[in-house]
Amino acid sequence: MTSRSRSLQFSLAIYGVILLLVATLLGWWVYFFSQEGALLARLFEQAGDPLGSHQVAVLEAEARRRSWMLAGEGLFLGVLLLVSSLLVFRAMRREVALARQQANFVAAVTHELRSPIASARLYVDSIRLGRAEGEKQERYLRHAGEDLERLGKLVDDLLETRKISTTGVEVRPERIDVAALTRRLVERHFAVHDESGARVEVHADQPAIAQADPAALEKVLDNLIANAVKYGGEQPRVVVSVAPRADHVLIEVRDHGGGLRGVDPAAVLQPFVRGQDEMVR
Repeated sequence: MTSRSRSLQFSLAIYGVILLLVATLLGWWVYFFSQEGALLARLFEQAGDPLGSHQVAVLEAEARRRSWMLAGEGLFLGVLLLVSSLLVFRAMRREVALARQQANFVAAVTHELRSPIASARLYVDSIRLGRAEGEKQERYLRHAGEDLERLGKLVDDLLETRKISTTGVEVRPERIDVAALTRRLVERHFAVHDESGARVEVHADQPAIAQADPAALEKVLDNLIANAVKYGGEQPRVVVSVAPRADHVLIEVRDHGGGLRGVDPAAVLQPFVRGQDEMVR
C-alpha cells in the first residue's frame, strides 16, 4: 500500500468519524429539545407553581417546533459534510490515479531514453573496436545517427511538454498547404519505419489550404503517425488522409491495430494517459 493510499484511507476514516459524531450529536439535540417542554413543566411543579394543562401543551408544542428546526439545520449540516466528503474522496482518488500514471510514465520515458543510448553505444563501440568496416560501418553510423536523432526528439518532446504545462501553448498560424506538409511528414516516417515492415499510405492528392501553425501541426501529425505505427500490430498499415472542406481541412490517421483497451476514449487526450499499460510500446 502506497503512502498516498494510506493518506486517502486515513482522511476517509476521519470524515467518517466526524459524520458519526454529527449524527450522534444531532440525535441528542433532537431528543433534548423534544423533552424541554415536559422538563420545564416539572421544574415549575417542583418550584411550587404548577402549570395548567394548556400551558404545558404550549410548552411541549414549542419544544417540538424547536426540535424539528434543529433537526432540519442538523440534517443540512450533515448533507454538507457528506457532499464535502465525497468531493474530497473523488479529488484524492484522482490524485492517486494521476500519481500512478505519472510514475508509470516516468518509467516508460526512462526506458525510451535508455534504448537509443544503448543502441547508439553498441554501434559506436563496434566501429571503435574495428568490428565494422566499409558498407557495414556506414550502416552502423546511420543507425547510430537515427538513435541519436530519436533521443534528441524525446528530450525535445519532454521540454516542450514542460513548457506547455507552465506557459501554455503558443501558436503562430499562417497560410499553409496541409496536404503538402502531410506528404513530406509521411515520407519521412515511412523512411524511418520501413525496416520494421510498416506501411504508411498518404491520400492527399489535392491542395488543402488552411491557417495553421506548421510546427505545431507537424508535431501533432508526427505524434499521431508514430503512435499509429507503434500500436498498429504486426507489420502495421497506416493510412493518412487529407481532404479540404468548406471551412476547414479534415485530417485522418487510421491504423489497423487492436484499438483502445483499458482507457475511456474521452480521457485519451489527458496527460499521462495511454491505452493498455503505460509500459507497453
